[in-house]
Amino acid sequence: MLVLAFTLGLFGSLHCVGMCGPIALLIPLQRQRKGFRSLQLGAYFIGKTLAYALMGLLFGLVGEGIFIAEYQQEFSIFAGLLMIFMGLFSLLHLRVKGLGNPLLKGFSLLKNALGKQLSKKTLTSSLSIGFLNGFLPCGLVYTALFGALAMGNWWGSMIYMTAFGVGTIPLMLLLILLGDFLPLALRRRLNQWLPLVVILVGILFILRGLGLGIPYLSPADTHLILHPKADC
Repeated sequence: MLVLAFTLGLFGSLHCVGMCGPIALLIPLQRQRKGFRSLQLGAYFIGKTLAYALMGLLFGLVGEGIFIAEYQQEFSIFAGLLMIFMGLFSLLHLRVKGLGNPLLKGFSLLKNALGKQLSKKTLTSSLSIGFLNGFLPCGLVYTALFGALAMGNWWGSMIYMTAFGVGTIPLMLLLILLGDFLPLALRRRLNQWLPLVVILVGILFILRGLGLGIPYLSPADTHLILHPKADC
């Protein structure tokens, strides 16, 4: 599942390049001090991954609170169906009126906080920019969180989202180092494939929940993997 989370982050980072790329390019890096610039970039990605890990922790605690672990395979199927629905929703360019209003309010608060940090050139500000960036409204992150919730425990969800965050780093790092290396037309074309990636991940979650006895892909009993019983 960690490989799946990393893969979702890696391929989904094509979407991140378009959504978070402009913010990443605004990070006030010390161009003349390459060593310090590397530390700033590291702090930015650590902050962003910490935000994802924190969200994974919170969702994992919720999952434990509603006893998802006891119905982990069933919830995995539910999460997979939900991912497929979200992918189709995006693929068909469907919208629900009023659904984005709360997100826009949250985005406004985050934008103000980010604006204050973008004027500083310290490691703390780079860490803060990455951390705040991680909480920006993003359908891809929401998809990953449903996957994390299906892990059934707080530590599994936190590690899942950490793997997702690490997966988003390669393309984002290339964007920062090379500038706007992907033409806008190409980015739009690549973004068209993102819903298909989400649908594929949803199918894999369903297979996992069905317990078909396929090693790693669809283990016979997910509960035994995440909650092994100690030998008496």
